[in-house]
Amino acid sequence: MKILVDASAVIAYIVGEPKSNIVIENTENADIVSPSILPFEIANALTRMRKRSIIISKEKIIELIENFHTIPIQLLDIDLKRSLEIAFDYNIYAYDAIYLETAKRLNLPLLSFDKGMRRIGQEIGVTLLGEI
Repeated sequence: MKILVDASAVIAYIVGEPKSNIVIENTENADIVSPSILPFEIANALTRMRKRSIIISKEKIIELIENFHTIPIQLLDIDLKRSLEIAFDYNIYAYDAIYLETAKRLNLPLLSFDKGMRRIGQEIGVTLLGEI
């Protein structure tokens, strides 16, 4: 079974948040996929954590990026036009729309902890994993 993960799920896993066990449970025997924007979102989230002093050390951020690279995630092409249509229709960021559009187009369940994305995913018929 294939499961599409977003940045919130991957960040929870690599930084060891309490929700990381939900990620493990849902992806244990699955093929993990994500839109090709995922590495950029991960890097952005980690630098944001550093700016907010959640993670101070550059070395820790590099270690977390190295951990991210050990996860067997297949990166998928995106349909930017269709993603932007979702972004405009629901007044959301393009990054969130890209995850939703990819899950919808490929009929894949989406593992996300983003409440807004989950709400819209439910509206457009995306199967959601990782109840929060």
